[in-house]
Amino acid sequence: MSEYKDKIDNMRWSYSRVTCYDHCPYNFYLRYIIDDDSQYLAEGNYYAEVGSFVHSILEKIFKGELQVDDALQYYIDNFDNNVVYTTKQSSMEKTYEACADYFATVDFNWLKDYEILGVEKKVDIDIGGHRFVGYIDLLVRNNETKEISVIDHKSSAYPFKKDGKSVLKKSKEGFSKYSKQMYLYCKSVIEEYNEYPKWIIWNHFKDQKFAKIPFVKKDYEKAITWFSNKIKRIENDESFEPNIEYFFCKNLCDFRSCCEYAKQDE
Repeated sequence: MSEYKDKIDNMRWSYSRVTCYDHCPYNFYLRYIIDDDSQYLAEGNYYAEVGSFVHSILEKIFKGELQVDDALQYYIDNFDNNVVYTTKQSSMEKTYEACADYFATVDFNWLKDYEILGVEKKVDIDIGGHRFVGYIDLLVRNNETKEISVIDHKSSAYPFKKDGKSVLKKSKEGFSKYSKQMYLYCKSVIEEYNEYPKWIIWNHFKDQKFAKIPFVKKDYEKAITWFSNKIKRIENDESFEPNIEYFFCKNLCDFRSCCEYAKQDE
C-alpha cells in the first residue's frame, strides 16, 4: 500500500477516474498507479473516439468556429483522421450513420432563447478534501426565466421510456452513474453563480433526443457523498482485483492488448 499511497493522496480526481475504478480496479491500478507505457500501453476504442470526435464538432459549433450547416461535411471529411480504432463492422456502420444523420438534421434554433455561459467549461473544485476536475459540455441560462441548465453530450442510448420520465430498465445503471457525474459538475455552478441549476440535460445525439431532469438537492447531496465514499474505497484497496467481463475486457478496456487477465481467455 505504501508504495502507491502518495499517488492516490495527491491525485487530481475526475468522474472518469472514479468510474474507471468501478469498471475494473485493476484497470485503475495500471493506468493511474503503475502509469508506465513501457509495461502497459493504454489504447483507445472505436466508441470512445467517435464520441470524442462528435464532442469536438459540437464544441466548435457552440464556440462559433463552425457553422451548423457545415457540420455534416466536416464530420465526413475529418472522420478517418479522428477515429482510427475499429470494432465489429456492422456496429461501426450503424454508429457512423447515426452521427451523420444527427449532423444532417440537427437544429440549434432553441439556443436563441439562451445565453451560453460556457462551452467545455472547466470544473476545478474541492469535494470532500479532494481536488475534482472535469468539463461541462455546455452551460446555458434561459434569457426569460434566468434558469441555468447543465448540458452533457452523450453517445449512449436515450434512457427514458415513451413518457419521457421513467428510465428504461436496461438504462438504469448507466443513467444513475452519469446523473452523479452531472451533479458533481453542479457543485462548480453553485459555487460560481451562487444558485442551483434548474435542469440537467443530456443530448443523446445518436438518438437525436434530449433527456431532461430537474435538479434535486437531495440527489446532489447523494452524489457528493457517493464520490467521497468511492475515493475512500480506492484509498483502502490493497489488491485492486480485476473485474473480468468479456465485452468490456475485449473491446473497451484501455489495456485489452496487454492485461494479463484479458489474455487468459485467448
